[in-house]
Amino acid sequence: MEMRGVGAAEKAERVQRQLWRLIGQVYEKRRKDGLNQSRLARRLGVPRGQVCLWLRDRERMTLKAAVRLADAMDYDVDERLVRRATGVVEPAIVQ
Repeated sequence: MEMRGVGAAEKAERVQRQLWRLIGQVYEKRRKDGLNQSRLARRLGVPRGQVCLWLRDRERMTLKAAVRLADAMDYDVDERLVRRATGVVEPAIVQ
């Protein structure tokens, strides 16, 4: 199946970059509230250096790591599908 417009790989990269940017913005907000990398690392059960690496070199941050970081900062990553023709946001279908 061929996609119209931007290819699947380009869309996936765009979504990934957006998530990385959001994680960075959330971290900066939480940092101002007193959450530092050491505390975040303890919440995640990883070395502080790993958190530093994810936040500094976001291309090394996997989707799983991004979701874990968001959770450790008291945020949820929300998934949704938007129908192209209408722009209507539809909830994910869970069975």
